[in-house]
Amino acid sequence: MHAWMHTPQGELTEAVHGIGFYSTVDEPWPPAQPHLNRFPAMVYCSLTFFAQGAVALPDDMGELRAMADWSVSGPRTRPVASLSLAPLRSLGVLLYPDAFALLTGLAPAALQDRNDPADDLLDAGWATWPQALRACADDATQLAWVEADLCARWRAVRGRWDPALGASLRRIAAPDGAATVPALGEALGVGERQAQRQYRAHVGLSPAQARRLQRMNAAVYALRDPQAPARTLADLAAELGYADQAHMARELRQLAGLPPSRLETHIDTDREYWPYRL
Repeated sequence: MHAWMHTPQGELTEAVHGIGFYSTVDEPWPPAQPHLNRFPAMVYCSLTFFAQGAVALPDDMGELRAMADWSVSGPRTRPVASLSLAPLRSLGVLLYPDAFALLTGLAPAALQDRNDPADDLLDAGWATWPQALRACADDATQLAWVEADLCARWRAVRGRWDPALGASLRRIAAPDGAATVPALGEALGVGERQAQRQYRAHVGLSPAQARRLQRMNAAVYALRDPQAPARTLADLAAELGYADQAHMARELRQLAGLPPSRLETHIDTDREYWPYRL
């Protein structure tokens, strides 16, 4: 198994959080134990492509359904686990939801907690992706193609992007970020109600939901970072603005699937948690 995440540079950082690659094609199949892939809740929307293999996800009724090999997903308000049905080689693009809306013309709110076939939702301009990605010999070639295509698309729509909203979404969980709706509205230069409307329209979440998800992601980053300074979980909770350690534990259990004390161990050792290590 190999998994890695590329962080774009330059203007593409405004639209793309990361481009991830995952492969198990060199491993024996079938595995001794089912291959699960656990993902936390997150504010990002995604484009996912399987060059090889397939996975199944639970539908609204809890039944496992195979994902399309080319799919789009909206923000996730809860953790989810997929089941690998065959050896995988996949690519996933994590997009900030405000940029995703501009790039695709899709509303993030309509895709919340969904994974839908891209061919049913994206316009014909995206139809080249599956064929082009299958023609790429390796991850590096796929990455170069994806970045070039996304850069061209982003330049075409960037004039309609709201940099203030984009910056607020990226900073909303930071210690110096807008922790309340009034402060967020002030940062955006609008009133509270308008700030709420802008977030729901362009992010697909309320400001409170976005902050909750971004703060959880910050906690996961801190737990997984081997270079992070030594600190107690209580110190980390205070640093991230949680009421206390118990509050952080409840939030991570709901949004990442495990409390921080257990999550830290699983990130390091459990293959099912490979997405948390990217």
